[in-house]
Amino acid sequence: MATVTQLHNIIEFPVSANLRAASHKGWSYLLSSSLAFNKSIDHAIRIQKPNEEMVPQWIRKLITSGQCSTIYVEDLSLPQHEQVLIKQLCDQYSVSLIGLSVNDKQTGAKASNVLQGPW
Repeated sequence: MATVTQLHNIIEFPVSANLRAASHKGWSYLLSSSLAFNKSIDHAIRIQKPNEEMVPQWIRKLITSGQCSTIYVEDLSLPQHEQVLIKQLCDQYSVSLIGLSVNDKQTGAKASNVLQGPW
């Protein structure tokens, strides 16, 4: 599991994400209440995260739009039946769905916010 540092609620992706953006297949979306993409990331759109019960519907709409390559969701939590359906859609449309969680625990004297996810 790789970690991605986050300062001032801006996501700094690892080099692999920047390279993937260069070979642009589609858009990357971030559904979040407190995070944003770094301005240097191309083909990326941040959307204010809706109510928890609306998140699966929004994810399905983004996937089936045909314009999406990756969806990042802050604090992603899906009911089991939605997980199955969304996984099938991700496979069908070649979309990656990545859940992000903000970890604000302090380590030693150094305080930092770290985003972690299954990269």
